Amino acid sequence: MPDMGLILQGGGALGAYEYGAVARLLELGWRPVAVTGVSIGAITTAAIAGARNGDIRASLDRLWDAITLAPVPFVPADKQSTFSIFGNPHFWRSRMDYFDAPQWTSFCDVSPMRETLNAICDFAQLNDPHHIRVSITATNVATGGQVSFSNYVAQSDAIDRMNAKVRPITLTADHFLASGSLPPGFPMTVIDGVSYWDGGLFDNTPIEALLDLLKDDEIDRLPIYVVNLFATSAPIPRNMVEVEARMMEISYENRFWAEYADTAGTLTAFTDMLQAIKSELPPTSPVLGNEAFQRLQRLRALKNLRIIEADHTPMTGGMDFSSYGVKRRFESGRAGVDRLFAQMPM
Repeated sequence: MPDMGLILQGGGALGAYEYGAVARLLELGWRPVAVTGVSIGAITTAAIAGARNGDIRASLDRLWDAITLAPVPFVPADKQSTFSIFGNPHFWRSRMDYFDAPQWTSFCDVSPMRETLNAICDFAQLNDPHHIRVSITATNVATGGQVSFSNYVAQSDAIDRMNAKVRPITLTADHFLASGSLPPGFPMTVIDGVSYWDGGLFDNTPIEALLDLLKDDEIDRLPIYVVNLFATSAPIPRNMVEVEARMMEISYENRFWAEYADTAGTLTAFTDMLQAIKSELPPTSPVLGNEAFQRLQRLRALKNLRIIEADHTPMTGGMDFSSYGVKRRFESGRAGVDRLFAQMPM
């Protein structure tokens, strides 16, 4: 059974695509050893790493069964996509304390998701890095910076080699809620006196958080699957609603390619350059022991990225927790994995 890393983006109900993609990878025999996620990707990460008895597929099924809305009789399936605006019983509910509305900083209460995670996940297992190494990201509301919550740090004393904001902690349901605290719908999550919002506000593809989970011998060999919920190309907007939706899509797209890709659209030139620099240095060079250099060298793992690309979906799909919408995106995620493997050897 081959090992893999997983990077799971945020996108609300679009996360059903990740559900299908991970289910298909499991069917093909892949085993997650390091997983990072943000927002709904963090919730899915919790179900993966906290799967009771190690049954990841059963855990994912329980999660998505809980947060998928039951069909409404006599209403066409494709007309039920916006029904979650009235709430999602196992995810969130609308606030009713209208007298306090002037002091509101969110419209919903997410305590149902806390209950769902505590019911589904084995947090003792989730916090065991020997089972699966986990990191999820959130945004510090006060500073605007990204923070990673992790059950594992390879070298906690290497402040440059490993992200200085990463500290091994005991993960609870609140850390996963923090990663998905998307304003203004969801409230800030306060942990140890610090307020957090959705990690996707800072970076919706937490690749660097995954790099912090890798062991040295995995940097050059471990396949890393990135589930892209937001297509890197989309139709030109035709009205103001589509303009706003496209603006949001762009803000959540995978940005690593824009920074590191070559003219051929691959990361090969960048990762080959990193390997060449290391090879050219003499064994006695003090640079090899420099923590900042070692941190940079971890980016060699970018050559192992395998992108499971979703078709373009409007941002309104992020609210579609209908059974019809979830099933459709689940099957699309499965097909996305098969499409990737049809283009490359396993």
